Amino acid sequence: MAPTTSLPSPNSAPFEWYDLLAEDAINNIQKHNLGFDQLSLSRRQSPVPELGDIDPELQTEQRPVDTSWNEPWRSPDIIPLTDNEMVLFQHYITVLGPFLDLFDPLNHFSNVVPQLAVHNAGLLRSLLAVAARHMALVSDAPHSTPRAQSNLQEPTALTNPYVEAATQYYYETLHYLSQNLLYPSYTKSREIIATAILISTYEMFDASGRYNDGGWERHLRGIFWIQRSQDNDGETKDGLRRAAWWNWIRQDIWVAFRESRRTLTIWRPRKRLMDLNSDELATRIVYICARCVDFAANEKHYEMNIRIDQGDKLLQALGDWYRSLPSSFQPVYTSPETRSGLFAPIWIHPPAYAAAIQMFHFARIVVLINQPSIGGMSEFRHRQRLLDESVETICGIAMMHQRTDLPSAFVNSQALYAGRCPSCIEESYSSLLDDI
Repeated sequence: MAPTTSLPSPNSAPFEWYDLLAEDAINNIQKHNLGFDQLSLSRRQSPVPELGDIDPELQTEQRPVDTSWNEPWRSPDIIPLTDNEMVLFQHYITVLGPFLDLFDPLNHFSNVVPQLAVHNAGLLRSLLAVAARHMALVSDAPHSTPRAQSNLQEPTALTNPYVEAATQYYYETLHYLSQNLLYPSYTKSREIIATAILISTYEMFDASGRYNDGGWERHLRGIFWIQRSQDNDGETKDGLRRAAWWNWIRQDIWVAFRESRRTLTIWRPRKRLMDLNSDELATRIVYICARCVDFAANEKHYEMNIRIDQGDKLLQALGDWYRSLPSSFQPVYTSPETRSGLFAPIWIHPPAYAAAIQMFHFARIVVLINQPSIGGMSEFRHRQRLLDESVETICGIAMMHQRTDLPSAFVNSQALYAGRCPSCIEESYSSLLDDI
């Protein structure tokens, strides 16, 4: 279980998260001489009465009124967009929404978040920020498309206008948060959790940017606090909150694996494998993968026999999951020949099921390379066979999906990072990183 000491209270969690963001943002303003006002990031402290706190005697009991769209932090009218902002908005819907909705069959980040964003300035700014930051990555890539550069000036060697726009929208998002966190209804809203995920996705894309100092990794803990304060988890009834949770844990798994730390989640699924539908089975492997990353992070804390037993239990859990899969997780096509002498392409459809199979093999590799063994040559050969099978499957799926299915690129790069080998790292992994 992840450490839970010094957890913020449910009411203070959004403030603790914002303070992490603001502290790093102010440090960047000072370090890089950014043209932003530090004072604009100071939280507004004056108490503001909630609409629900009106004197009951002044309310009409016979005709209750839905005040959800009358919140002071939510615009009753659609927020207008400039021509350039419309380009970014459309890029988010067509490219980044599907990226975030990879494991969500209801596509909340593609369909619901844009509808909320045009009525909430903070969410809209975070949406534009992540869209601009991703377009900066696309325009910097050698194979950047004309569409990505159609409505803004050409990037130069010294600056990329998408980076500058993304940074501007990011700081505008923080300013909005500083002014609206004082509304209790906002801190419990769907808008703030969607904003948090978009900010985190922006920071993930910006992880190698010139203004980044490792903030993404630290801020994931703040989102954990907000998730806990809203009682969000992988089985939450509200679809957007549930989708946000799965996006958060996917990012945390990646950071935890790279930093050799445990994942932050303390949630345990309540549903049994036999009760899950196909889409729920796809997300369940994400959770099991988190437990496998935890196992790798604890390598030095237990005796060999305990480590072997823990590894066996995880391999059993992985095997139980794999055996429970319906035929829809099987490849619809496997090339009989390899390309460039590497791996045979494997096509699994839909993309979420392909990503789930990759995460299964990613998790199995993580356990196998971190589990001690007291076996002889037979055990060594068995493990090597499993590792070879996982590498071939990971790379085969990646080769099939990398150019035609951008939403899978993040999972592809994670899985390839774990299963990397001299024959595939140069071609497959580097090209996938360009596609993210």
